[in-house]
Amino acid sequence: MTTSTGPSGLLVDGRWRAGIDPLEVVDKYSGDVAGVVARASPADAQDAIAGAYRATAQPLEPDERARVLLGVADGLEDRTDRIVADYVAETGFTVAEARNELRRAVAIYRLSAQEATRLAGEQVPLGATPGGAHRLAFTTREPVGVVVAISPFNAPLSTVAHKIGPGIAAGNAVVLKPAEATPLSACHAVEAFLEAGLPPGYLQLLCAPGELVGPALLGDDRVRFYTFTGSTAVGRRISAGAGLARTHLELGSNSVSIVADDARIDEVGRVVATAGFRKAGQVCTSVQRILVDRRRFDDLTSVLAEEVAGLRAGDPRGPDTDLGPLISSVEADRAAGWVAEAGARHRVGGERLGGGLMAPTLLADPDAESRVLTDEIFAPVVSVVPVGDLDEAIDIVNAGRYGLQAGVFTQDLDRAFHAARSLRVGGVMINDTSSYHADAMPYGGVKDSGHGVEGPRYAVEDMTDPRIVVLNLRRPEREESL
Repeated sequence: MTTSTGPSGLLVDGRWRAGIDPLEVVDKYSGDVAGVVARASPADAQDAIAGAYRATAQPLEPDERARVLLGVADGLEDRTDRIVADYVAETGFTVAEARNELRRAVAIYRLSAQEATRLAGEQVPLGATPGGAHRLAFTTREPVGVVVAISPFNAPLSTVAHKIGPGIAAGNAVVLKPAEATPLSACHAVEAFLEAGLPPGYLQLLCAPGELVGPALLGDDRVRFYTFTGSTAVGRRISAGAGLARTHLELGSNSVSIVADDARIDEVGRVVATAGFRKAGQVCTSVQRILVDRRRFDDLTSVLAEEVAGLRAGDPRGPDTDLGPLISSVEADRAAGWVAEAGARHRVGGERLGGGLMAPTLLADPDAESRVLTDEIFAPVVSVVPVGDLDEAIDIVNAGRYGLQAGVFTQDLDRAFHAARSLRVGGVMINDTSSYHADAMPYGGVKDSGHGVEGPRYAVEDMTDPRIVVLNLRRPEREESL
């Protein structure tokens, strides 16, 4: 083991390590090297789990967890400019998107701090059970122990916060493995934890490709909880290898917004222009498909075509840029290929613009079996599909393999509740797109979109075990009077 003289991206037991070799982080727009972190090895992963396991022998008290988490929030705010610069470079997202996600991450840590101090069990009524009349029962919430958190490239601040914030708030020790393409934001978060006074062992950081350290992280029975955001294919491997440990899996999607015949079309066009193209469409809940009543298909397509044509792809640091590049040129080539084979009646955009850039794209009525409709494109592409009515749209969503979130636009309250009750998804947004996500709400999917939910309150509960305590009480013997 070689110890680093400063922050390296590989943290084990509170000490920075040099790693097996450097891992270069590339600026997604310019192609320049934006930073270098230490690449972790399988041995480093085993050491990180061992260190986290030792830390779980003495969980931090709730007030200490809250103090640290509030300190992290303050520390991230204090280094805003540095974080934003690194975030834009490693993700290719715009400056506005970077600042917005940093604000979200700060709020998540503060919400997690609140949950650390309100975590409690409940009294269990035993009076109605035979032999329970003189027993008092209650539960406590105990940390699960070691949590492995694996985060994606597309939200390297907020998703990391959704994993390690509740993990620490619940009293666990966390081993964090950020996405190989975007580790710099995670490094900033971990440095903020150290500056806030988190004792060694409670947070470990491993920057490395998943195929390198993944088997070491999955093959250890000391890990009691896995929280992963990423593709369905990788989620299946984690689920298969997790053993008896619990899992939270936030996986793929090809999210839908349904537009009824009474929807306000101008409003739909305005919100989709943001929700379908922010972060170049690389968001699990991005509007990928719009199922619209065929009586409003032409109206909506016209409005959206105008909105999409006005979006500008380019340098994410530019003040007039609406979306930057995809995470790599390989992904941009893949997405452009899907668009080319979609067989749409009408298309706006879709061109490759060099590097990872792709023009914002609108497709009208692509082939029903095309991948832009059946799979997750994770690119700035929105498809509009005509349907006969609301029930047909619901049937299409329910027949698909994914079920993260859906939007429903209608002015009819009965229709809105019918959709909310009928759609087999994790969340239904009425008169908003599938992309709406407040960090305090439970957020997760069903079917191939995974299981479990994020949101500090809900994640903290998932990352604890209930412990039942039963007091068998006796009637006090009466003392003889003097």
